[in-house]
Amino acid sequence: MEERTKVVIYARVSTSAQDYTRQITELRKYAKKQNFEIVKEFSEKISGGKKIEERADIKELLDFVKTNKEDKVVVYEASRLSRRQIDFLSIIEQLTELGVSLYILQSGLETLLPDRTPSPI
Repeated sequence: MEERTKVVIYARVSTSAQDYTRQITELRKYAKKQNFEIVKEFSEKISGGKKIEERADIKELLDFVKTNKEDKVVVYEASRLSRRQIDFLSIIEQLTELGVSLYILQSGLETLLPDRTPSPI
């Protein structure tokens, strides 16, 4: 039996008045369609303009994938990961160094190829 791809879902909204349910629902649908195993979900209500150090859930996600060696992190769109370019690139770099791919659902972009080498994107 083939081992299923293990994924972590990450969703974020900017304010406490907003809701990330739609993001999580869409990411779960995608994971199910791909026959991925969702290992953990992270979600937070915080401005994407905040630095990584100020965002407890994104730090926890990075620690989690470092410890558990999941295959992939899936997000609804790039801005959900971070609105700060330097942090966005830092997160991608950290995941890449761990051999964890980032998949951005809305754009269909993935940071690693199946052989775990960086995608030319």
